Amino acid sequence: MKTHGKHLLVKSIALVFLVPGTLFAQDDVDKKAMSVVVKLRAHHAKEPLEETAAGIFVGKDRQYGYFITASHAVIREGVVAKSVDLQFHDGPQNFNAIISNSYDSILDLAVVEVPVASLPPGLPEIVKKDATLKTQVYVMGHPASGAWTISAGAVIKTTSPNEKINKFTISRDSSLAEGDSGGLVYDSAGAFLGMHIESGATYGVETKSDEILGQLAAWHVPTNNITTVPAAQLDVGTAAMQAERDAIAGVIDAYVDSYNRKDAQSLWKLWPNSPDKTKRTIEESFQNARAIKVRLTDRRIQSSGTSATVTAQYSQEYTPRNGSVQKSPESPITIDLTKQGSSWIISIVR
Repeated sequence: MKTHGKHLLVKSIALVFLVPGTLFAQDDVDKKAMSVVVKLRAHHAKEPLEETAAGIFVGKDRQYGYFITASHAVIREGVVAKSVDLQFHDGPQNFNAIISNSYDSILDLAVVEVPVASLPPGLPEIVKKDATLKTQVYVMGHPASGAWTISAGAVIKTTSPNEKINKFTISRDSSLAEGDSGGLVYDSAGAFLGMHIESGATYGVETKSDEILGQLAAWHVPTNNITTVPAAQLDVGTAAMQAERDAIAGVIDAYVDSYNRKDAQSLWKLWPNSPDKTKRTIEESFQNARAIKVRLTDRRIQSSGTSATVTAQYSQEYTPRNGSVQKSPESPITIDLTKQGSSWIISIVR
């Protein structure tokens, strides 16, 4: 089995002869992929007790960072692993992860999450593309012989070997193996094509990126680290629009954070003209709570000039000072914002 260093050398030599001048660019592509691929260790109750796989960082909210992996690595016969830990390439420390209740055995897709404070700074965005026939691809995973190993291949079929349209098939070299499950499948430009889930004798099976993102949207999992437009292709107008959306998203993150910290003063800075009755009700709920955990998922932002509207799914876990946790089911929420000067404030919550 080849180590990552050997693979990188083989790829680099090929690029010297095939595409002069792109050696360092491909090196950068691999390093970027390493930044968003974590080593995942799942600890199970039955033998084998530990399974190594890969995970791909897809997005975050104010509280958590979200990673996808192959569900068979963390769930066996319907039984979730006792614990899971993640390791980033640039840091030796392991982080305990939470396995989401949402998983799909058909796509072989599961989600794990860690506190957002555990994420390294500056994780790069990855661009999503569809896999097309004959595209050169690479799989970054963690087989037993070495972590962050890169295996090379090409798309040989846009369905699985048994014609499942939610997957595609690649040729494989000898290094593609157990431990690569959950690994990032990317092209020579670093685009996210899919996730590795299975290795045959002469091929690999990958879940398509579109199928993954569609399922994550249905589960309300943030995928804001995946884009369809490379940052270098953003024109000035699009970049300005994205900056506004990021500013609006920041206000919504701060709104959620104020609730979770029971910080009324911070909330009123974001929502200065909230009705007096609303203020009294919220302040009273903060005083009577031992803990509050609010989540806004499936967020959608619409903005025009000095006004914006954010729609989302709202859920809350409220633990009173003298009582057990009370969970509210997901329900729609709409937040209207107004721009004052260079800042956005909340005007209405409904």
